[in-house]
Amino acid sequence: MKKSFLNQVAAVHRCQTGAVQAFTFTELLVVLAGVAVLATVFLSASFTTKDRALQAECVSNLRQIGTGWSMYQQDFNQMLPCHWPGLASSGSTSNPWRTYEAGRVVPGTVGWSSIGTDVQGPWNLGLLVATGMIPNPRILYCPGTALLGGQFSYNYYAAVSNTWPSTALPTGDQEIRTGYNYLPQGKKQVHIDASHIGPILVNYTCPLCTPLQLSDLDPAKSLVTDMVRNIDSLSHRASGSVAGLNALFPDGRVVFQSARSNPQAFDPNLWLTSSDSNYIGNNPVNFRIVMSFWHP
Repeated sequence: MKKSFLNQVAAVHRCQTGAVQAFTFTELLVVLAGVAVLATVFLSASFTTKDRALQAECVSNLRQIGTGWSMYQQDFNQMLPCHWPGLASSGSTSNPWRTYEAGRVVPGTVGWSSIGTDVQGPWNLGLLVATGMIPNPRILYCPGTALLGGQFSYNYYAAVSNTWPSTALPTGDQEIRTGYNYLPQGKKQVHIDASHIGPILVNYTCPLCTPLQLSDLDPAKSLVTDMVRNIDSLSHRASGSVAGLNALFPDGRVVFQSARSNPQAFDPNLWLTSSDSNYIGNNPVNFRIVMSFWHP
């Protein structure tokens, strides 16, 4: 007790006599460095405000897609919207980019086309619009992906009298694309390649198909995601770097898949860039591997 009192007296004396030591130059540098780090964080947060706004709009879109998907399977005896023919069968070599197709049209006309008995749509998320489960087709376009312009924006497909689905006659483009991949995944597992095991995807064809039922889905695997096409076209970035993507799960939850916490899902060697012919949108094996990594 006596020693503590003497320490207090000594401290008061040092303060009164000016014996308190000033900051050293090293300590001053440390403080300035700390201020610089805080400033960087603040500026970075300001820089990514727009991206956060885009992500929030994207989450809203996916939740509405989830509601439409739930209504669809309730109205159709727990059957799910089907894919482009043969895409999701086990071992399929169909291009994964077909998972964000909504159907095909004749350029310069409005509505799904058909050639003889070969119906050209709708399929995937296009079925939710065609059946009225989603009233506004704009919901099928992620605002982040729309910034890429051209074939990834709603306006591109509202060319004829501003009506979706259509494409302008001079383009010759028949495909109606969306900003999201629709890929329901089953509970059973299969070797995707020598080192990866992933869920068996839906095994049916469209339009003459026997769709997967709700009870067959793996609830821990994603149903719809932001576009998985190549590393350059990822919808959500932070300070120019890949931030991640949003994934919708069968229970209606939308969970952001962070590139920082889930780096294996964003391995550049699996995605590749737009300059690579074998980018993930053209690579069924890599596509299945990545799609099996999303988690609720």
